[in-house]
Amino acid sequence: MRQNHKIVYDASSIGSLQVLAKTLDISVHRIQKIASVQTDFYTIFEKQVKNKIRELAEPKAELKIIHKRIISRIFSHFRFPHYLHGGIKADTPRDFISNASAHAACKTAIAMDIKSFYPSITYEHVYQMFLRLCKFPPQVSEALAGLTTLNGSVPQGAPTSSYIANLVIWDREYKLASLFEQKGFVYTRLIDDITVSTEKSMSKEAIENVIKLVSSMLVNYGFKIHPDKTQIYSKSNPEKLMLITGLWLNRGMPRLDADKRVKISASVTRLTKNGVKDCVSDEYHQQHSKLAGQVALLKRLKHVEAGQLRKLLDATPPIFEHSKIAKIQKVVKMFVRKEIDSSKLGYLQRFFHLQHQVSIVKRTNPRIARQLQIMLNKRRPTSTKESHYA
Repeated sequence: MRQNHKIVYDASSIGSLQVLAKTLDISVHRIQKIASVQTDFYTIFEKQVKNKIRELAEPKAELKIIHKRIISRIFSHFRFPHYLHGGIKADTPRDFISNASAHAACKTAIAMDIKSFYPSITYEHVYQMFLRLCKFPPQVSEALAGLTTLNGSVPQGAPTSSYIANLVIWDREYKLASLFEQKGFVYTRLIDDITVSTEKSMSKEAIENVIKLVSSMLVNYGFKIHPDKTQIYSKSNPEKLMLITGLWLNRGMPRLDADKRVKISASVTRLTKNGVKDCVSDEYHQQHSKLAGQVALLKRLKHVEAGQLRKLLDATPPIFEHSKIAKIQKVVKMFVRKEIDSSKLGYLQRFFHLQHQVSIVKRTNPRIARQLQIMLNKRRPTSTKESHYA
């Protein structure tokens, strides 16, 4: 069956600022205010990511809600082609694992990185995407570009940014993906990571031609391949691990490499060895949660050690000491007595945070947990998280 390589916007056009305001449940004035004074609506901070310090911009509460509504009320109407992975809601996860899996049968793979992708996506790119792909009028496209960019580019840290990254090269990428598939290649993109692979061996000239085709497509938008990050992998060279979006492919199925698996196993063993003594500390709670996520990844990748590591974590769950439980009892009593609008998003978040804490109390004191849950049940939120965005 022939696959559609185009991104399709499968909804009616938003024909005016008034319709956009109704779609996002805010006023036209507020849209224009946020779009024109963007810096007031972001918290900007630095974070170390992969040994680099990156500037991130997290939208403040009001803009974050608007971004989530843009995702659920506009971006949810896009149909994304099979070669795009990452930042896409789907029944079957489309992430770094599905991206690597697409190349499982390959003999040769070429992995490329779009240099400084998010900062290179400009207001004009976003405006043109809404204007030409969605067929929105100029005023609406300008407003949406203003709501989703900061200082003229797409901010790293905003919920909408990964969607825009998937959409921005919509009018040329599908042609290249289709061309590669016609020639027997597999093409995928995980945000800024592009991989092209084949089940055959490739000459140096053929590899250079693939890189040239990808580079030519990107340069039309002002993007370029990072010259230091292009990697050529071949199964005929077992000394160089075939790493596609962080996963090892030399044996076909995507796997975590041995060093990472050993590190996770050692961390779980070290944490749980002193679990009975340390399981009440905040650090233990954080580490247990982090390692539970890593073990879940091992299980998804079908690593045999996942089952035993999960048993170790289950045997030493985080718990609260008596003083913490007493504090939670007081907080829950205050929470249920307070007259607060139970439909508000803040109320919803606070309620489920307390419910999570009660579930931890239940591990050591089911009687108190039951009493607290009865109290919380009387003040259940009158809305859902999804209703604030849907």
